[in-house]
Amino acid sequence: MANERQRRLMQQALDEQLAPDEQAELRRHLDSSVRDAQAYQRLQEVDATLRTAPHERAPHRLAATIMARLAEMAERMDPRLSRISGLALAVGLALVGAVMIPIFVLAGWLLLTAIASGAGLVAAIERIVGLLAIMMGLAENMLHQLQAFLSAHPELLAIMIGLIPVSMFWLLWYAPRKRASDAVS
Repeated sequence: MANERQRRLMQQALDEQLAPDEQAELRRHLDSSVRDAQAYQRLQEVDATLRTAPHERAPHRLAATIMARLAEMAERMDPRLSRISGLALAVGLALVGAVMIPIFVLAGWLLLTAIASGAGLVAAIERIVGLLAIMMGLAENMLHQLQAFLSAHPELLAIMIGLIPVSMFWLLWYAPRKRASDAVS
C-alpha cells in the first residue's frame, strides 16, 4: 500500500505538478509495487473520465428554489418537534458547560499559581492547552456518540427530555429537604 508521500506524488502527477526528480521517484515506486501501479492506473482512469465528462451549469435560481422549499418544509414541520429539538440543544449545551466549568476553574488556578515564574507560566499554559484539547476531544466524541445513539433510538430523546423536569424537581424540592432532615437526625 502506498504511503502518504506516494499518494501525494500520484495526485500531483495527475494534476501535472510533479518536478522531474519526483516523477522519477514515483516511476521507480510504481515499477517496484504492482498493487500501487494498479491503484495509480485506476486513478488515471477516473481522472480521464472526470476530465472528459460534460460540465453542466446549475440554473441561476437553484439556490433560491432550494431555500424556498426548505422554508416551506420548516413551516409544515410540527412546532412541537422544533421546540423539542431546541430544548435538546439547550440541554446539551448546558451539560457541556457544566462539564467544562470545573476545567476552566482548574485552568485558571494553574495559570494564577504559575504567574510567579516565567518558566512555570509557560509550563502551565502548555498543560492548560493540552488539558483543554483533551476535554474538547472528549466532548466532541461524546457528542458524536450521543447523536449516533439518538438517531438510532429517537424515542429516547423524548424520555430524556421528560426526565429533565423530574430531575429539576428533585434537585429543587427533595434534595434540600433530604439534607435538612439528615442534619436534624
